Amino acid sequence: MRIRLCIAALALAAAGCATGLPDDVAQRGYVNRKARFAMDVPQGWSVRETTGTAAVILSGPESPAAGRPNVNVVLAPSRDGMTLEDLVQAGRSALEKLPNFKLLSEGPAEAGRRRAWSVAFEETSTGRPVRQKQLYVVTGGRGYIATAAALPEGFAAEEPNFDLCFRSFRAGW
Repeated sequence: MRIRLCIAALALAAAGCATGLPDDVAQRGYVNRKARFAMDVPQGWSVRETTGTAAVILSGPESPAAGRPNVNVVLAPSRDGMTLEDLVQAGRSALEKLPNFKLLSEGPAEAGRRRAWSVAFEETSTGRPVRQKQLYVVTGGRGYIATAAALPEGFAAEEPNFDLCFRSFRAGW
């Protein structure tokens, strides 16, 4: 009897990890309940939550072509009435100040069922060229910026991993 109770308690505890989450959020590989976002994690990548500017950093294995590919999520300060356009404009203003900023593409995107914006660019703030792609999402007055980064030579090879994170990104449930 005691063994059955322990097994039942373990089963409830495992199921409880997703308690209160929408199904499409509970199915993600990484969930940040406090900041209310979730996404899938590429196979073989590590996850590190931080107390700094980025809420989380996902890192892939280092390679000569890509460096250490990564995806991080930064939370914009909450503000009533914040729109996606506000967040994108603020983000673009900051990006344009980066050394050797070069816009590669931008346009509408989707994060779950939410309207989003995507910006791809290169810059050299680390002393060498880095290619990045950002996904901007606003929901409930909170802005989320997911940024994927790798060395330009290896960026294309890492795009399936970056796309996995961006396609699966859910925020503000």
